[in-house]
Amino acid sequence: MVASALDGVLIGIAFVGFVRMAPQPASILCWSFFAARLTWGAVITWRRTGLPFATAAMAFGALLSACLAVLAATGRIFPDLPLRLWIPVGIGMALGPIFFWVESKKNPAKWQRWGRDMERKGVGDIFTARHIPQLRDGGL
Repeated sequence: MVASALDGVLIGIAFVGFVRMAPQPASILCWSFFAARLTWGAVITWRRTGLPFATAAMAFGALLSACLAVLAATGRIFPDLPLRLWIPVGIGMALGPIFFWVESKKNPAKWQRWGRDMERKGVGDIFTARHIPQLRDGGL
């Protein structure tokens, strides 16, 4: 899972750098990229694993990213959002980890298999979605 953390850190650094150096249109492009990447990840996760909560985590992340892209397009750039927008954004940010936690409890065998597979994966595997194993129909 180190590669997942590294992927997140690299994306976070790039995002903060882009948004701080060129807030418009960089933040719109970044959030749109995240929305597309998470949508693709949700589809692949569902097809390969059949894990509903992991798929939902990515789908909600994609929806939140799309909403943040729209907010950025209207001049409300994350993280400089008014409090009334921070509440739904904060809830949306909490949903992903909560759904992944629920998945680990509801489908522990598949979740553990995915974790074991992740030990051998790198950032490139994550970026290309090769880190999502085939767990459907005999893949476990």
